[in-house]
Amino acid sequence: MSVKIGDIMTRFEQTMKEQQEAFDALPEEEKKRILDEEYRKEEQEKREKLITLYDEIGITPKFYDEYWDTWVADTPEKKKAFKTVKEQAWNTNLFLCGKSGTGKTHLAMCLTKDGATYQRLPDIFREVRMNFSTEQKVINNYGTVKYLIIDEIGRQKFTPFEKDLFFEIIDKRWNYQRPTTLITNQDEKEFTEEYGKAIVDRLRPIIVRFPWESKREKLNLKSTPIEDIDF
Repeated sequence: MSVKIGDIMTRFEQTMKEQQEAFDALPEEEKKRILDEEYRKEEQEKREKLITLYDEIGITPKFYDEYWDTWVADTPEKKKAFKTVKEQAWNTNLFLCGKSGTGKTHLAMCLTKDGATYQRLPDIFREVRMNFSTEQKVINNYGTVKYLIIDEIGRQKFTPFEKDLFFEIIDKRWNYQRPTTLITNQDEKEFTEEYGKAIVDRLRPIIVRFPWESKREKLNLKSTPIEDIDF
């Protein structure tokens, strides 16, 4: 015996009506408890989906709840750095330099939430070392994305191969006219000596200095050996 769509809809509407009547008959306090619980569950589901997305695009737990308005710009220098990064990152190359704990990665995470591609330089090298046949794929990927942020530059000495790989990515981005932001504890002179003038010549970035006291030092916190990520 076939079931008509109309019959199914009628039964569904009747069930919904009965559920609404049962809810309406409840005391106001019970109604509020049920609605609050439903809201809590919905918010938790939204957050879980958001965290899954954050994990996929490289946002670490430290920055799940950090946004543009939680970055404290309480000095003229900080206000200038904040304004430069927020307003110019998508249109030009930036070079963010300063010691750990000064807020560089916080701003990078804000840009990543806005759609930028974020990656730590050691992890880019690791992608290739895991399978050298993917070298060109890695270069093409990071060399052509709309906007790339490369963090943790200068944390360790790199091999000639790794330096060449870094140059290839920057060179491709230069040819494709894609904006790039580099984040490092090195100043521009140290960076040029380590990675070569060719990269700097291609980027010609705006230098954004973070010369103030480390928040981590101010709070007397020790850096995590594995990540050592900025506030």
